[in-house]
Amino acid sequence: MHLLPFAAGVFTLLILPGPTNAILAMASHGLALGRAIMLLAVVVCAYLAIILPASGLAGSFLHDHPVVAQGVKLTSATWVFYLALRLWSVGSSPVETVSVRQLAVTTLLNPKAPVIGLTMVPQVQDVSKIVIVTTLASVVLAASSIWLLLGRMILGNEKEMPLFARRCGSATLLVFSAVLTFSAF
Repeated sequence: MHLLPFAAGVFTLLILPGPTNAILAMASHGLALGRAIMLLAVVVCAYLAIILPASGLAGSFLHDHPVVAQGVKLTSATWVFYLALRLWSVGSSPVETVSVRQLAVTTLLNPKAPVIGLTMVPQVQDVSKIVIVTTLASVVLAASSIWLLLGRMILGNEKEMPLFARRCGSATLLVFSAVLTFSAF
């Protein structure tokens, strides 16, 4: 796979709604520039932490051990379900709603990362590893920035996150949890 189709494919997958994107949109409430940079860095690092090992090592292991792959999906579904319940019931403070740790864990458990690592990353002999990592980081940064901006446009600068926005975010995460659970079986 050449670099441009690789970048376009990864962007297409990452721009689709998913657990990390829902969390990013919710995290954009009351967002300052420093926190935005930190959130974006967390997402980039978390995706790279899964994609790079998956592209080099995990493919054959997960293929040979489908129970492990199923366990990863169920763990992801459980985490997203927990976040949905928490988002439904917490107060409206953005710090209470989305923490950096929650974003990191959600991204580490996001099923998009292994898909990218196992099926989309070009072979090292075709493109250098540095170019692959740079391209991945750039695409993750672009897609994540769009979701932060989208969340910012929807949530605005109100002092409290609207109840409707929290409930919609929670419902979205519940749907993702259900999809992950059903895909594990």
